[in-house]
Amino acid sequence: MIIGGSQFCGGTVSSIGAYQRKAEASENWTTWSPPSDNQNNAITFEEEEASETDQPHRDPLVIDLVIKDLEVARVLIDTGSTVNVIFRDTLMRMNVELKQVVPTPKLLTSFSSITEMTLGSIKLLVMAKEVTKIIDFAVVDYPAIYNVIMGTPWLNTMKAVPSTYHLGIKLPTQTKLPRSRVA
Repeated sequence: MIIGGSQFCGGTVSSIGAYQRKAEASENWTTWSPPSDNQNNAITFEEEEASETDQPHRDPLVIDLVIKDLEVARVLIDTGSTVNVIFRDTLMRMNVELKQVVPTPKLLTSFSSITEMTLGSIKLLVMAKEVTKIIDFAVVDYPAIYNVIMGTPWLNTMKAVPSTYHLGIKLPTQTKLPRSRVA
């Protein structure tokens, strides 16, 4: 889990707490959605889709993605992260010049409360199956076993549904993203 602030509130503990109280208060609001054209837009995973995975398992959800027209392996899907992270070494291997990184350092906090500053941010084209979006990444410069960490901003932008049990992600395209061949 990596916390990097929010587009709706600052990165301080008090502003995050205030935003959370506001979000909890809004849970009681009634909502209405117009009926769809009788189409079932549900995204589901079937038990047989997990047959390729030894069960039970404790494996993280790791996939391959196409980023800037290059296939990138070892992409960790972290539903606890509030930012998408790409590592400086990954950008270097992709031949992305660091001058493309917008130098707006941001404080990131890990689940162990360790804080680090980013080098800045970069927007890159990310393709998952037939869905392509421009995604904002925080750029960090420290070693990691993954090339990229995709957090909830990417999952929400793609309308993706992850399943750690099935070790896959489904998008509204009705096809599951396969897990990474490199674990």
